[in-house]
Amino acid sequence: MSFLRHLAPALLVTMWSSGFVGATFAAPVAPSATTLLWRYVVAAVLMVVVVLALGRRYGPRYLRREAVLGALGQAGYLYGVFRAVEEGLPAGTAALLASLQPALVAVVLSASGRGNGGGRRQAVGLAVGFAGVALAVGPDVAAGAGAAGALWAVLGMLSLSAATVLGDLWPAPAEAEKHDVLDSLAVQGVVALGIFAVLAFASGEAAPPADPTFWLAIAWLVGLSFLGGYGMYLYVQRTRGPVAVSTWLYLTPAVSAAWAWAMFGQDLPLLTVAGFVVSLTGVLLTRPGRPSGTHQIGRLRRDRSGDGPVSMQAADLTRGGAAARGGRVRPPRAPRG
Repeated sequence: MSFLRHLAPALLVTMWSSGFVGATFAAPVAPSATTLLWRYVVAAVLMVVVVLALGRRYGPRYLRREAVLGALGQAGYLYGVFRAVEEGLPAGTAALLASLQPALVAVVLSASGRGNGGGRRQAVGLAVGFAGVALAVGPDVAAGAGAAGALWAVLGMLSLSAATVLGDLWPAPAEAEKHDVLDSLAVQGVVALGIFAVLAFASGEAAPPADPTFWLAIAWLVGLSFLGGYGMYLYVQRTRGPVAVSTWLYLTPAVSAAWAWAMFGQDLPLLTVAGFVVSLTGVLLTRPGRPSGTHQIGRLRRDRSGDGPVSMQAADLTRGGAAARGGRVRPPRAPRG
């Protein structure tokens, strides 16, 4: 599991970036509500079958908390991104606007006293990361896009930011220590399915198109974006903290452009490559220092199978290790890609 912990940020960036390409892939053949409904029909059913087979059980407090985080971090965020692409916003520009999230999360957590104490170095890293993002997608921004698309992308970013911050500030129930990424994906996926079902049926867009490209896009979005992207998001947040996981998302615009180059033969400008390097520099600057004692203790906890850490505490990072309240540690839960 230590190998996965070191590889997880790279997997997060790669898989999360695939979502922007998947949205572009599906946009010509189906409306956003249709694509998102069927994405979650497949994903939620799959997750429910798995957790039922494993005999997982959830209490009302856990379900309530995960439902709110899923509504914000999955339904709200994805609907904003998909509507932005549907309105004609380029995938790189959508990724740029979504990547404003790290700075917002860092500012909010710092204002609430939950920051990780990175101080000036973290501020510089965030600024460098954003500069790299702007450089990577500069051509898209210069070309311009509709105001409606940009607004939807910003709303999606705000929704994911709210889920990330809330996952850190909202005390988790004691039973959350028994659950892991699989449980969060299952509960949040079912909640997102319910929300998108309401949207799709209300707009008369529930029926899938006959175009086989649609189902290829669904397979892409479920396998890479949902299981890979959101799974790694949750895992990295729990092992490295909410500011760290948000900051890694700075790399997604450049990687989204690389996905588009590989999938659609789009040009990969030199500025995009340069922006990737600058963004990576910003990410490295924002990495937290040596974990505190409490976090090291948290790293020794194992899941029920004994194969790896369970619910690594982001709170241990963001509060300098002082994560215990009332005799139990509060593991944050979060959505997202």
